[in-house]
Amino acid sequence: EERKMRKRCKNKNVDSAHMERLRIKFVEQAKKYFGVPYAKKYWSADSKYCSPEYNSPIFLDCCGLVRQVLRDLKKEFRFKIGPWNQAYMFDTLPIIIDKEEDMRPGDLVFMSGLYTNKKNKKQRHNMTHVEIWYGDGPKTIGSRWNNGKVQIFDSYRFQAKSFHSEEYYFRSIDTWLRGICKSFCPQHPWRRSKHKPGKKSIFKPDDDELIEEDEKA
Repeated sequence: EERKMRKRCKNKNVDSAHMERLRIKFVEQAKKYFGVPYAKKYWSADSKYCSPEYNSPIFLDCCGLVRQVLRDLKKEFRFKIGPWNQAYMFDTLPIIIDKEEDMRPGDLVFMSGLYTNKKNKKQRHNMTHVEIWYGDGPKTIGSRWNNGKVQIFDSYRFQAKSFHSEEYYFRSIDTWLRGICKSFCPQHPWRRSKHKPGKKSIFKPDDDELIEEDEKA
């Protein structure tokens, strides 16, 4: 594994100029999704008052936006992002940024919290939200609200409606820019299941190992 990592680090993604261009491209690609609604179920389907958002060809929640941008640019990034949510993305970005002023366009700001509704499934690391650093003060690009859309927010800090005890985590995307996307968390390998057990099987993996989670702020 270490040998493979070194080999990847020799490719052109390690070149600082190339990484900077790809970083900018990542942000520009995210901007193409401005106005895309969060999720279909939060818009009216009534035949008389059906909102245009309900018939949108695409919907993107917080991690869905990041995932979509990476899938659009998979040739440039040289990997295909996995199907899991923001907790998975958090585990694939080991480079910690301590101060807000050190964040660069394209870096990610993660948000953890405790769900108000006890019935909601707890996320790994309690990671509940993610947004893309825009590069103009504390502004971010994200999909934040149930009945909202992808947009620029004046600040990454906000009062969530569905969880409390918020904490913020800054992560560099340099690892992705080098073409590396793997879990660096010893507790969560994030591997796809190779078999399809029945719903009642004791070998059935947790749902968040297999599907995209719909996280709402």
